[in-house]
Amino acid sequence: MVNSISSLSEWLGRSSRKAQKNSPGDDYWELKRRALQSFQCSMMLKALEHLPSGRLTVVDIGDSAGAHMLYLRELTKGKFDVDTISVNLDSRAIEKIKARGLNAILCRAEDLDLREKKVDLFTSFQMVEHLHNPAIFFRRLAVKSPCNKIVITVPYLKESRVGLHHIRNRTGKIIFAEDEHIFELSPEDWTLLLLHSGWSVVQSEIYYQYPRKLPIISHLFSCYWKNSDFEGFWGAILEKDTTLSNLYQDWDS
Repeated sequence: MVNSISSLSEWLGRSSRKAQKNSPGDDYWELKRRALQSFQCSMMLKALEHLPSGRLTVVDIGDSAGAHMLYLRELTKGKFDVDTISVNLDSRAIEKIKARGLNAILCRAEDLDLREKKVDLFTSFQMVEHLHNPAIFFRRLAVKSPCNKIVITVPYLKESRVGLHHIRNRTGKIIFAEDEHIFELSPEDWTLLLLHSGWSVVQSEIYYQYPRKLPIISHLFSCYWKNSDFEGFWGAILEKDTTLSNLYQDWDS
């Protein structure tokens, strides 16, 4: 899958231009990006594998460049005719996505309302940790759309915490939503929040950013990634299930 994503990335013009020589460090970060995208694409393909061939609509909430939707179109060519809609609150991202010939909506994730649109799959990659109220976001998707399936990825942590690193580190800088995490939850806590909000985890997987079966070295890599970024990313396929969510009587919608 990584090789497929690398080939598609070059096809999309996202790889380095021939006139530009990358340093070894640049090559590493490019490979890291593509490996994560491969994981995310594999989760999308798993979510779609039981659907009959034909036309379908996928909505990517928090999409910043359109890459995942273009990857999905190419990877499912021959089985699906994929219509895509990308959603972002940043007008610059919307312009970038539209420049690639894709449909895009300028909208806050929490305010998205597609109840009149047939959607086969929602996706959201490293977006929900940026939301002030992810429970409201997921609940509104559950009640305002007939779509029954979502694929998400979020940073993987063994123990939940509040993010807000700009305050922790006292940077004093102006920041935007894409620059800051609000809640960084463990898979167990995400699972609870999702059940509360109308979604059940039917399949999940952890993508680690380092090899895990090398004695001593894997432990060193684990410590490095925990302190510099994240150990990895948790991916989940969700199906709508409002049984527990409907027990809560004070939703705003």
